[in-house]
Formats: sequence, C-alpha cells, structure tokens
Amino acid sequence: MRIVLLLIVVGMTTGCTAFKNEHSRTVLLDRKTGETRDCTVAISRTNAAYEKYEECIRTYEQEGYVIWSQY
Repeated sequence: MRIVLLLIVVGMTTGCTAFKNEHSRTVLLDRKTGETRDCTVAISRTNAAYEKYEECIRTYEQEGYVIWSQY
C-alpha cells in the first residue's frame, strides 16, 4: 500500500513539473475580414505540444493575422 501511495505522489509531482507558466491559448484576428483563429496547447502540455502551438501562431501570423489575446 505504501508503494502505491509513493508512486502516486511521485507521479503527481513529476507530472506537475511539465506544466509551464506560459499562456496556453491565443486568439488571432484578421483585421481586414474580422475572422478569428484559435491556437491552443494540447492538454498534455509537453514541450512538443508547446512547439506545435507556437508553430500554429507563426503560421497564422504569416497569413496576416495578428494576436488579439493570449491567456
């Protein structure tokens, strides 16, 4: 029983360290058309998820969208 509790505590501790103190959702706006696009981080919040999120933002910015809000 102690081993199970220890594994749970260790799992929760290491799992929490994967979360970053960064924003996880960005709304981008096309000022000409008023259209918005969302980029969000996957629930896993891994480094790969943040890289994909940042790539999403860069892609929309290259298409002319501007960052409207981030949280």
